[in-house]
Amino acid sequence: MVRKKLSSTKNQNAKGKNVALQSKTSDEDKIINSMVNTSVILMSTMMGAFTQAMVSTTDAMASGMAEAMGGKEAGDKVKEEIKQKLPEVDEKMKAMISDIRKDIYAQMRQKRQELEPLLSDPAFEVGPKIIEKYDFKLPKLTQELDDNTLVQYSQLMRSEDKRFAKMFKALTKWLSSLPKPPTPNHN
Repeated sequence: MVRKKLSSTKNQNAKGKNVALQSKTSDEDKIINSMVNTSVILMSTMMGAFTQAMVSTTDAMASGMAEAMGGKEAGDKVKEEIKQKLPEVDEKMKAMISDIRKDIYAQMRQKRQELEPLLSDPAFEVGPKIIEKYDFKLPKLTQELDDNTLVQYSQLMRSEDKRFAKMFKALTKWLSSLPKPPTPNHN
């Protein structure tokens, strides 16, 4: 009888340790995903703005040159050709961002053990707490997200959603305040 109680107590202790371990892992996943997703959205927004600026500049230059050489009709034709190429440029950018997202997630998985001691700093817990305050009817930024969900978050940014802008501003401030990992000393 004593042996049975002792065995039962060991099982309960083991279960308690597993729950604590899963919770810790889950918290670390939330931190890593928050960092990655915020960075990817920031990068995709910046790249999208850069693409728009480049296309607009190219459009103005090319149509201006065509108009100067061949008249208004030639300029309009070049403008239309550039406009038709815009979806292709957008798709290439989305594919590139998707590849970068996958690469960052893979790198984080590879460097997980190196990151774990750093993630115990309470400063890292702030990001997931910021994210949990908001509901955009999308999977949270604390989860590993697919391209489609990240595009939807980027659209919130582009549409200047006030709540998303407020959250994103807090997240970028959080990212810039995080302690940096120690750099290896090469002598």
